Amino acid sequence: MPLLDHFHAPLYRRPPWSSVTTMWVAELVRWLNRTLPAGQFVAYPTIHLGTEVEADVVEYDTRGAPNGTAGANGGVATLPEAPPALLTVPAVFPDEIEVRVGTTRDDWDLCGVIEVVSEANKKERDERDALVRKCGAYLQRGIGVVLIDVVTNRLANLHNQLMRAIGGPNPQLLAGDPPSYVSAYRPVRRDERNELDVWPYPVAVGAELPGAPFALRRGPTVLVDLESTYTEAVSVLGLS
Repeated sequence: MPLLDHFHAPLYRRPPWSSVTTMWVAELVRWLNRTLPAGQFVAYPTIHLGTEVEADVVEYDTRGAPNGTAGANGGVATLPEAPPALLTVPAVFPDEIEVRVGTTRDDWDLCGVIEVVSEANKKERDERDALVRKCGAYLQRGIGVVLIDVVTNRLANLHNQLMRAIGGPNPQLLAGDPPSYVSAYRPVRRDERNELDVWPYPVAVGAELPGAPFALRRGPTVLVDLESTYTEAVSVLGLS
């Protein structure tokens, strides 16, 4: 099915892009778990919208509560308390709309990530920088990345920004900074050099989505069927 414009009338917020991405991520997970070698890899979704820190990543500030833990005999063992912070600064955490593939669901076993870009990821410079840094950190760990950006109402090109950050002297840029594209990255070590195989594809509203080469660390590079998974997602939502 040709790509729809989810960011302008008449489809803008009917349904919201978060609903579309939720369904698309589910279809991508389903497709990957049917396609990848059974028992070797598992695909699973990670969706976290908004700027609040997740509770399982960092503790909430509960100063004023007792600073201790139960001891072996039922008493309270006092923990050494850190001094007040020397400085507090604002922090920006990007939206996470991801399909992760690993040998298990443990982050240490992560092999590949498909990132679906949100409007917030492209809104301000800090949000754009945060997503680019995250993708760069995955690539540095040898984790393959696919970046799906079909957000048409914000013009930043995150692929080109990522390439300028880590792409060496001749980064593979998308000409004209198109606002919508699919790009795939395979970090490799060749002849004692770090290299990055890159597949950048501009994507236009009304065109079909390309297959995306998805490189799994210590695994195969599989061509992900973005077109059929997107078609199924929008069909479920009544958009086709």
